[in-house]
Amino acid sequence: MKKTLLLTILFCFALSSFAFAQNKIAIVDIQLIMQQSKAGVKAVGELETLQKNSISKVQAKKSEVEKLAADINKQKASLSQTALQNKNIELNKKSVELERLQNDLNAEFQNTYAMKLEEVARELEPVLNDYAKEKGFDIVFIKQPGVMAYASDTVDITSDVISRFDIKWSKKGTK
Repeated sequence: MKKTLLLTILFCFALSSFAFAQNKIAIVDIQLIMQQSKAGVKAVGELETLQKNSISKVQAKKSEVEKLAADINKQKASLSQTALQNKNIELNKKSVELERLQNDLNAEFQNTYAMKLEEVARELEPVLNDYAKEKGFDIVFIKQPGVMAYASDTVDITSDVISRFDIKWSKKGTK
């Protein structure tokens, strides 16, 4: 409790001194960069392909489980108790495999998403730094839902950064 209060006071003090210094600030929207820049569009496309492949794998496994369950249901009356138990064990095994497949593919997607976001951010950083220095910004905030309550459109430099980022990214692709 005391640490939180102390941090809040320090933050307010730092913010007040920042406000009096008349620093030049800007914001940049990373989500928009991912949606509109060439590098972001490419990364999102690769993620969509991975997601489609994952969905098709899960659907194939799910169909296998559903077919086995339907077969068991149809043959229930004609199967011996032992054969029915064996089929149910097989069904449980396939259901567990389906769940593991879903978890593995979800983890793979999350890891790939993080890697793609990091790749784009790593390539974006020098462009953003150069732009901020050239335009004389003292600080650039990243616009993030739930973190930034309001920022005027006049301080949003996202479109300019996307333009410069696309130029740099296109040149990189031709090398």
